[in-house]
Amino acid sequence: MEDALPRVPPPSPTHHRRRDTFGSLLFFIATAAMGVAAFWPRAHAKLDAENRALEPWPTTWSRGFASSFERAFGDRFGGREALLRLHNRTLVRAFAVSPAPNVLIAREGWLFFLGEDGRALDRYHRAALPVSDADLHGVVAELKRRERFLAARGIAYVVTIAPDKFTIYPELLPRWADATHGATPLDRLVDAIRADGTLRFVDLRGPLRAAKPSERVYYATDSHWNSLGAAVAYRAIMQAVSDALPGRRVVAAPVVPPEYVAGVDIYRGDIARMTGDPNWFGEPDYAPLWKILAAQDSRCAKRVDAGDDAGFEWYACARNGLPRAVVYRDSMAIPLIPLLSENFSRVAYVSSRRLDPAFIEREAPDIVIEEMVERAMLAPIGAPMPDVR
Repeated sequence: MEDALPRVPPPSPTHHRRRDTFGSLLFFIATAAMGVAAFWPRAHAKLDAENRALEPWPTTWSRGFASSFERAFGDRFGGREALLRLHNRTLVRAFAVSPAPNVLIAREGWLFFLGEDGRALDRYHRAALPVSDADLHGVVAELKRRERFLAARGIAYVVTIAPDKFTIYPELLPRWADATHGATPLDRLVDAIRADGTLRFVDLRGPLRAAKPSERVYYATDSHWNSLGAAVAYRAIMQAVSDALPGRRVVAAPVVPPEYVAGVDIYRGDIARMTGDPNWFGEPDYAPLWKILAAQDSRCAKRVDAGDDAGFEWYACARNGLPRAVVYRDSMAIPLIPLLSENFSRVAYVSSRRLDPAFIEREAPDIVIEEMVERAMLAPIGAPMPDVR
């Protein structure tokens, strides 16, 4: 019995000098390398996966120096991009969950942008969040105020709202998003505009819904319509422009989409990039915008500004008898620019929510076209036109 093994094994040694030294040294080197890498020069000042600029380094000593330094360091430490890629790919590919809180991965690989605050779907499609009648009537009142200012100067006015993708393709949303709570804010706003009867408003929902059985009119991986959807909107807008300017040569030009090359023209949009794993998402680009923009020699309208004024672009077409225009727009109108510009001798595109009376006086247009995306439909009450004396 003396040779029997003890019933309880002896305790393991508590000191592993070589292991502990190696582990501590490895941790120190890795941490130091990640910290030092934060100060290496960077080729880009933007975080593409998060669709935002890098936090700047603080330049002065102040009370907020520590927090500013922490945010800037957090955007730059070594290995950050690799760790984020691993995290994002795990969520997207293993669990079909978006790492970005304002991106929804829906059916058939479609992605939906939930707005800057992540609540656009609930507010503008499901009507689960309140939009007051007072706000909607305030939008109508502000648009009428702009219309009266322009009409007093002999300038026509056309307003349109570009529907968000969930309005045109609700069938591709998850099933829980089908639970709506009555009329959407856009339904109610359009009803209020029609009840007033004084605004020339273009409701693009009908034409886009009519076109979608025969062609895809929005990107699956982007928050915007594609060139085919923009062409549908262009024809509807130009019909309203023609009605507003009787006797002028403002007929929508034929739109010939560029050739699509299967397997080559692949698109990964802004929402795909926001997931941090854009390569997982790809779709056919049936009418590549870059091909339209590259064929500039085939169009009359040419850009005539130097690009020095941020938020402003000017185009001119030398055909006789064309009117002048100002277009207030957001990013939804980017593929509209080469189309609309063919119909005006001079057109200014302005990326602003606020109509500027002084700018209108300088440009002296025959018509003002205002486009806004659905989730920004309340913007006119937040950016009212300045008072005119």
